[in-house]
Amino acid sequence: MAKHILLYHGSDQQVTTPRWDAGENGHDFGKCFYTTYNRETALDWAKKRFSYNPIVNQYAINLEKLENGTLKIKHFHADEEWARFVWNNHNNPFFRRPAYDIIIGPIADKGLKEKFILKRTQNLTFEEIVPLIHFDKFKSLQVAFCSEYAISMLNPQC
Repeated sequence: MAKHILLYHGSDQQVTTPRWDAGENGHDFGKCFYTTYNRETALDWAKKRFSYNPIVNQYAINLEKLENGTLKIKHFHADEEWARFVWNNHNNPFFRRPAYDIIIGPIADKGLKEKFILKRTQNLTFEEIVPLIHFDKFKSLQVAFCSEYAISMLNPQC
């Protein structure tokens, strides 16, 4: 029997046919379809963005398909590499994300974005803001589906 994990996506509508390329540029991992392991995290995000109609979509993904070695998966931890990747996706119009199918990593919240603002407003280097980032506080993970192949692994659970 195949094992599945559940993932959640906050929105203002039911998303039965997710698209990896329907989002906007400038998000943590670029243009992808974002999910999380935590239903409450998805609900909080939906409430912040769509307070008039927050909806949490649920998806199952087969772990055997996920682990079969055909997907290019990047797993970030809350560290300088992750912060630099998020910075580039948010602020560098020339940044071209590597061809990952799935990216897993912490959700960049206001704490990281405040450091990015500090970098811009005080003309600091990235290396100067890294010691100011409290990496241990980034606990919530996101799972971003960044290709048609990856998104085909999601099974909506209506």
